[in-house]
Amino acid sequence: MKGEDFEKCLRQKVFPQDKYDLVMKTHDFHENSQDYVESSLYPDYLFRDRKKNTEFWVEAKYREKLFEGKVVWCKPFQFKRYQHLDNNLPVIIAIGFGGRPRNPEKIFLVPLEDIKYNALFPRFLQDFEFEGSRKNMIDGVMDKLYNYKK
Repeated sequence: MKGEDFEKCLRQKVFPQDKYDLVMKTHDFHENSQDYVESSLYPDYLFRDRKKNTEFWVEAKYREKLFEGKVVWCKPFQFKRYQHLDNNLPVIIAIGFGGRPRNPEKIFLVPLEDIKYNALFPRFLQDFEFEGSRKNMIDGVMDKLYNYKK
């Protein structure tokens, strides 16, 4: 339930319909509990940036608190699967931290290529913080993913 709430938050606040087309969304827990869908192994979303016509994956992870001083965002086998996907299309790890899943205290958008471990220190994450009022943050992440130079 928390993960689904955070996914909705991302779609509304970070990747809104007027800027990003939703190409694919993985099935939720309830759908998979009745009949598992293999595409659920992919990240949560596949978006297309309407302005640049580029596609990218987004994996949403909500965490209430740190575990042993870190944000553990996935299991090692999941990390390897995301790395494999990142070879074809960029993967962004979106981490909601603290607060409530529908409105976390902080949201971090981290290109997978910058991540070396399945657990991240808060000091590392601070460079990737999304702030709704700083509307060019997502553009900066996308530029980095696509090596875009003005």
